[in-house]
Amino acid sequence: MSCLIEANQLSKVFKDKESTVFKKKEIIAVDNVSLTINRGESVGIVGESGCGKSMLGKMLVGLTLPTKGSVNYDGKIISRLPFNEIKKLRSKLQPIFQDADSTLNPKLTVKKLLEEPFVINKISKGDANQRIDELLSYVNLGKELYGRYPHEISGGQRQRLGLARALSLNPDFIVADEPAASLDSSVQAQILQLLNRMKLNSGLGLVYVSHNLKIVSMMTEKVNVMYLGSFVETGDTKDVFENPMHPYTKMLIGSVLTIDGDKRKLGKAKVFGEPPDPKNRASGCTFHPRCDCCSQICKEERPILKKVGNKNRFVACHNM
Repeated sequence: MSCLIEANQLSKVFKDKESTVFKKKEIIAVDNVSLTINRGESVGIVGESGCGKSMLGKMLVGLTLPTKGSVNYDGKIISRLPFNEIKKLRSKLQPIFQDADSTLNPKLTVKKLLEEPFVINKISKGDANQRIDELLSYVNLGKELYGRYPHEISGGQRQRLGLARALSLNPDFIVADEPAASLDSSVQAQILQLLNRMKLNSGLGLVYVSHNLKIVSMMTEKVNVMYLGSFVETGDTKDVFENPMHPYTKMLIGSVLTIDGDKRKLGKAKVFGEPPDPKNRASGCTFHPRCDCCSQICKEERPILKKVGNKNRFVACHNM
């Protein structure tokens, strides 16, 4: 498989509102993250709320530029391209947001919302109408919704409408941020099958961001576990989920409700406290205040991702 997206040492830093001339405070949303997505490959990003998953996804599709590092798409560094070139890439790099409501213009009908990407890209009305009919069939929406406004359809229908818009121009790469969270189980399965079919048939590259570890295990070949802006464990999805190594990964997998006794045992790993405030990051390993495996070196020195074993597995932990 050829490389589609390559992120190199991405960081995103915001200035804290409490900063002063004498004391500058920063909030690090994403901290020195690197990953590669090949054509036809799906990669998962999991972690607690506020760990930086969504911000990383926005940088991968060029909606937010990194403070440091770069994102290469098909050999081009997105942040170095002029505006008109970035605009041309919009149809190839598409996000699917968890909150569909915020992405739909409340003043436009469903038909107008579906037509909008084709009008912007100057695609003929005949071709656009044919593609819209295909999209409606893909996402299981009926033409009777054409004249309705977003507030007149259900949350699940709005989510599917947002998905249809993202797929309308046959993108090369999609960041799906909880795309099926508000859908019932049957429709959720249809959407996930659609994304998988596009990945197999058209070589779509996919980053799947989710709290639902079960869906991530089914949808992705590789997974990255994120904590406070950094990856703490990466590897093949099956290997990571069956044999988690980092204490944080064990906590996440152990928190999933299951009737499997062996998997329930993972939940016995003691993890303390709540996710920390990004403005007050711990020294050394940022996870050490919540880890019962913590030693002195964990408090003083930050671990780096290092290869563990013979497989494509990397863990950031001093105890590995």
